[in-house]
Amino acid sequence: LQHKRPTFHGDTIYAETKVLEKRESSSKTDRGVVTVETFGYNQHGEEVCYFRRKVMVPKREAAKPRQRPYESKA
Repeated sequence: LQHKRPTFHGDTIYAETKVLEKRESSSKTDRGVVTVETFGYNQHGEEVCYFRRKVMVPKREAAKPRQRPYESKA
């Protein structure tokens, strides 16, 4: 995590994340590894932080089906 500018009580922080890479996991066949970078901005649009991370996620076919938390009218 890189802190680019100070933040203060009352600031509003927004984040923007970009996917850089995706690949198969070498240790878990039902998962993939996604590399992302995230930029944090304050209410003035100034960059206040930056970080890059790798996230292990279930593959689409391995993920449980998602359901809406409410009844669909369709």
